[in-house]
Order: sequence, then C-alpha cells, then structure tokens
Amino acid sequence: MNQRPIRVLAVEDSENDARLAMRLLRRAGFAPDFHRVQDLAALQSALVQGPWDAVISDFSMPGFSGLEALTTFRASGLDIPFIFVSGTIGEETAVVAMKAGANDYVMKDNMSRLAPVLERELVQAARRAAHREAEAELRRFEAQLGEAQKMESLGTLAGGIAHDFNNILGAILGNVELARGELEADHPALTMLGEIQKAGLRARDLVRQILTFSRRQPQQLRNVALRPIVDETYGLLRVTLPAGAELELSLSDEPLHVDGDATQLQQVLMNLSTNAWHALRGEVGKIVIGLEAVHLDAATARALSGLVAGPYAHLWVSDTGMGMDAATRERIFEPFFTTKPTGQGTGLGLSVVHGIVVAHQGSIAVDSAPGQGCTFHLYLPAVNPPLPSMSIERMSDAPSLGHGEHVIYLDDDETVVLVVVRLLERAGYRCSGFTEAAAALAALGDAPDAVDLFVTDYNMPVRSGLDVAREIASLRPGLPVVISSGLITDELREQATAAGVRAVLEKEDTFRDLTALVGRLLAAAR
Repeated sequence: MNQRPIRVLAVEDSENDARLAMRLLRRAGFAPDFHRVQDLAALQSALVQGPWDAVISDFSMPGFSGLEALTTFRASGLDIPFIFVSGTIGEETAVVAMKAGANDYVMKDNMSRLAPVLERELVQAARRAAHREAEAELRRFEAQLGEAQKMESLGTLAGGIAHDFNNILGAILGNVELARGELEADHPALTMLGEIQKAGLRARDLVRQILTFSRRQPQQLRNVALRPIVDETYGLLRVTLPAGAELELSLSDEPLHVDGDATQLQQVLMNLSTNAWHALRGEVGKIVIGLEAVHLDAATARALSGLVAGPYAHLWVSDTGMGMDAATRERIFEPFFTTKPTGQGTGLGLSVVHGIVVAHQGSIAVDSAPGQGCTFHLYLPAVNPPLPSMSIERMSDAPSLGHGEHVIYLDDDETVVLVVVRLLERAGYRCSGFTEAAAALAALGDAPDAVDLFVTDYNMPVRSGLDVAREIASLRPGLPVVISSGLITDELREQATAAGVRAVLEKEDTFRDLTALVGRLLAAAR
C-alpha cells in the first residue's frame, strides 16, 4: 500500500503525544515526516525553514499557549491546515480558536478523528491553492491582454503613420526622379541624388515592415547579403551608443547570404545591441557584433531547436555586462517577461527577436552567467549568392512615352498628386490630378470617352480605391484602372480583380514604375 508523504510541524511539549499522532496518521495511509517544537522561537524558526503541509498543535503547554502558536502561524502567511490536538480545550475555547483561524480541533481522547480531519483540510487547502493560482493566472492573462490591446492600438497607430509617411516618402522619391531627369549624365549632383534615393528606398522597406506589423501580414524573404546589414547596423549604433560602450566588429571575409528580410534582420541586431548596452548599466564595457560561416553537424543542429545539419550563417552579439542566471535565461524569450523596472520595458524585445529568427527558419541561443556578460548566437540557413543580373536591356524596361493620352490620377495627398502629374506629363501623357474622389469621378462622368486610364490610391477617406473602381465600372465600362496601395495583400488583389482593376501597384514604387505600367496598359487596350 502506497502511503502519502506529508511534512508535519508538531507544536507539542510531549514527544510521546507527537509520536502517537504520527502513528495514527501512518495507520490512515499517510507517511508523515514530522518535526517537533515546543517554544515560540523554535516555532518561528521552523516556519521559515519549511516547507510544511500541516501544523498540529497542542493547546496548553508550559510557558507557551496554542493561541500564541496560532497567532505566530497566521503571521507567517502560510495557507496550510492548522489543527489543535488537546485534552484540555473546552467548547467555548474551541470556538475562540476557530475564530482566530484554526481549521479544526481534535480531542486527545478521540484521536481517531485526526486523520479524517487532516485529510479534509488538506483537500480544502489544495483547492484554495488552485484557486489562488487560477486567480494569478487570470491576472497574468489580463495583463497580457492589456499589453496585446496596447500593441494592437500601437499597430493601428503605426499603420496610420506609415500611410502618411508613405506619401511623404513618395514625394521625396518622385522629386528625385524628376530632378535626375533634368540633369546631364555626368552631373555631380546625380551622386547625391543617388544617395537620397538609396536612403529613401531603405525607408520604403521600413514603412513596409511597419505596415506588415500593423496588419499582421507575413514578411517577404529574399536572398540578402548579411555583411552590408551588419555594417549598416554598426554605423547606426556608433552614433547611438554612449561613449562608455565600446563597439567592435568581428566579421568573416567570406560573403554570407541568407533568405531573409533585411529590415527585420537589422531590427534583430539593433534590439540585441540595445539590450547589450542596457546590460552594461552605464558602466564602461564592450559590445561585439560577429558574423561567420559555420557548418552544423546533426547533433549540434538538433540541439538548436531542431535545425537540420548543413551550412549556416552564425551571427552573434556579446557584451561584458552583468550577465544572467539560469532562471532568467529560461524565460528571456517569453512575451512580456522583463527584468527591467516597471515602466522601462515591455518584455517584448527578445520575444520579437525570437519570432523573427524562427520565421527565418533559424535558431537563437544564449550563453551567460551572472557577472560574466552575455552572448546571443543566431544561426540562419546559408544560401548561395544570387546569380548576377543580365546586363541586356529589355524593351519592357525602357521608359514608356505617351502620345497625349488622358490619365486621371487620384490621391488624397496633394504633394503626391503634383509629383505624379509632372512625371506623367514629362512622359508624354495628359494628366488630370485630383485629391477628392467625388471630383475625379465627376470629371470622368462629364467626359467618359475622353479618359484613357484611371489611377487611384487605395487608402483614402470616404471612398476606398475599390469603391472608386466599382463606380468607374458603371460610368465607363472597360476603362483601364490601376490601384496604388502601401500594402498589397492577397485579399486586395482578389477584390481588385473582381472589380475589374487591371493592375495593383505598390505605393512606394509609383514614381519608378507608373509610367511604364501606364504605357503597357494603354498598349494592351488599343
């Protein structure tokens, strides 16, 4: 017969009485491990040492009463059975003891009650513990829900900001295109315009990531070189980190490529480097960003969250900061877990890093110990570099020149409208620009046959681009329509096709690709 282990603290001046109580518990199926105390100091010490499953106390002892023992027990905050076992307790005293917090009392001339009473109170204590755990879990879920709602609101806000920033960015890139078209091929300003365009394209990718985050769309992975990402991150960090944080690179000369999202990989390095800086706690220290090629064997790969053997790019970020203990290392990738003071961290940084690495089919590991710094290791599957692009210029890539065809362009941002109108007019088209859908549709309704193509933004107040496309279909069936959007989803493509839209164009690529797209659509419509 398997006996139930139980640790009992006996407050009893008689060793024999304590052993008798334990003998009765063993007969009832318990396997008690007990410790006896008989004064206040010993009781206080024992309560701290614990843990205990139950306390059994005599009521009357020389120089020490059961009620004092109960008061001391209650002050400890333990929620376990406290049962009086006494031969002198009367009914009125028993009532006082129960009101003071005792769970029950057993008379020494009726010790057969001890095991059933203890069993009942242990069950009740277990229920209370489960209830407390459920309430704590509920509070954790409520906190996580609050954080999730906050992140959802942040995502909505980010989406709105990104949409407006898209228009600003579009105006910058569009004017760069216009300026380049006005300059000779050897003009020195072309180099500076090229740098503006390069920065604008990087910002375009950042906007796309913000929109992806705000609408929970999957990222697009492309063949990217890691060295430029590390170099660019290093440049950003050098002007960000304080003077006391020494930043070093340890990079392999071997070119390393992965299928990834360059902006998200840079976010991973920025997050890890920022955490490394925080780990220095304002003191002088070193942060190292490293990159090398490794080949993982089967055993090592399996240990890294189930990777497969093969070639990998090994990225790492190390610091000489305070380090982490084992308990912290086990939880660092949990959402909302943070070791920072309240208000100084969301606990989402490393969770986001982990999610990005996993989405890249990789793995992340950490080496750390208290006072010995920390190193985060990232392993991403290595791929071959992309094949070099063919230098042959294709006819479809050449600028498409118009012959006075009439294009209506609709966007709620006036600057974007002005730039697009200038681009299309420079390409030989006649373009009418509008910032309000009602005015653009009225112009089409007044002379439907005088319009050859209609381009509309998707995200606008009052009417969306899809709404406009459906109204165009009733005003001028068969008119080619293009929708420009900052984030193109499969759902948008399907709805656009159903509305008769001929093409959906990335908003950020409008100034680069629109004239060629207009030319192709008009040629197909002839």
